[in-house]
Amino acid sequence: MEWILLLALGAGAAGAGRRLVVRRGARRDARAELAGVRHLAEEDVVVFGEELQRLDEVVGDHPLDADARRDYQTALDAYESAQRAVERLEEVAQVSRVADVLTTGRYALACVRARVEGTPMPAMRTPCFFNPQHGPAATEVLWTTGRLGTKRVPACSQCSARVANRETPEVRTVYDGSTTVPYWEAGAAYEPYRSGYVVADLARAMRAGYGGGGGAF
Repeated sequence: MEWILLLALGAGAAGAGRRLVVRRGARRDARAELAGVRHLAEEDVVVFGEELQRLDEVVGDHPLDADARRDYQTALDAYESAQRAVERLEEVAQVSRVADVLTTGRYALACVRARVEGTPMPAMRTPCFFNPQHGPAATEVLWTTGRLGTKRVPACSQCSARVANRETPEVRTVYDGSTTVPYWEAGAAYEPYRSGYVVADLARAMRAGYGGGGGAF
């Protein structure tokens, strides 16, 4: 009977060891996924900050009316809010917050530029599907992807022109293992990021506003 008890104890210990290894592996994978998503969001925040710097050069000494100042403040608030959101990322799902904030900021930035340059105001659209860093879309185009199938997607002027000319648009890519793939084809960890841009409700985001500087629409 003792040997049966020893076998049972041994099997139980082995099972517990395997479960421990699985849990450690899951935690390691979760940390790696979070690091990848955080890096993606950090890059987007940096690019948006560079866009704000370029906007300063465009604005220069140009006097801004009340609407332009409001848009400008909204863009600045969005940048600061996105920075804070990235710093506080603890789960991959939280990256959708960064996407929403940057959507608001990019649209506000485009509005400032249009007011200063005297060009038509941009439509309140979600960002360019191919690369959200391009800012608000100008139109929609038909596009086929392995994950999403064929559908109409928002595209900026540059990307829509490339699609019309049967050229490959500039696509935002991420690392999936050792290879780079379009962000919408990445693994499940990027789903919150992907959804944040593909189905972002820009009107809702603009009404809600971000940051504490009074830039809400």
